[in-house]
Formats: sequence, structure tokens, C-alpha cells
Amino acid sequence: MDGRCRATKANGERCKGAATGLGGHCWAHDPSNAQRRRRSASKAARSKPGREIRDLKKQLEDLAADVLAGRVERGCAVAVNQILNTRARLIEIERKAKESEELEERLEALERAAGEHKGGAGWRA
Repeated sequence: MDGRCRATKANGERCKGAATGLGGHCWAHDPSNAQRRRRSASKAARSKPGREIRDLKKQLEDLAADVLAGRVERGCAVAVNQILNTRARLIEIERKAKESEELEERLEALERAAGEHKGGAGWRA
């Protein structure tokens, strides 16, 4: 074995991931990770950053149109824009936190697999 995952991707190509499990699969293709993958996919499906970003863009478009039409005073528009910008930053922070959590889970799985593969030695710095 060349250390690569044995799985074939949907496009017919062989996966280029490192084989970490005993079955010769990467984390993403290892059958023992199926439940974790489903849970992660379910969380991703429930997350709403795309919708939140579209909502923010719409609010900014409406705000700009209202300022240009004279329906909203520029000073108020500046304050609303700052609030919307803060919301956008919070969405980004939330996305990064979720990404970090998922990476930590994957790293732990890789460390467990490496420990099993190397007789329990695990990763050492």
C-alpha cells in the first residue's frame, strides 16, 4: 500500500487523502467515521451563514436606497451600517469557531488512528 486512501471519489478518481484508518481509508472515507460525518453534515445544513449574509446584503442595499432617496438621514444610516458590519463580523467569527471545532475533531480522530496504527504511540512533538 502507498499510504493513500483506498476510496474512489464520486468523479471516479482515487482519493488523495492519507490512509489513517486500519482499513486503508482517510478520515473522510473511513466507515467508522460515518456517524460523525453525518452529524457534521447535519450541523452544516442547519447553519445559516449563507442566509444571514444574503439578509445583510439586502439590508445594506435597502439602507443605501433609502439614504439616496432621502428617506433615511445619513447619520442614522451610518449607525445602522455599523450595526450591520458588527453582525457580519460575528457571522465570520462563528464560522471560524465551527471550522476550528470540526478540525479539532478530525485531528483527534487522526491521532487516535495513528495511535492504533503505531501501537498506541500517537503523535508526539
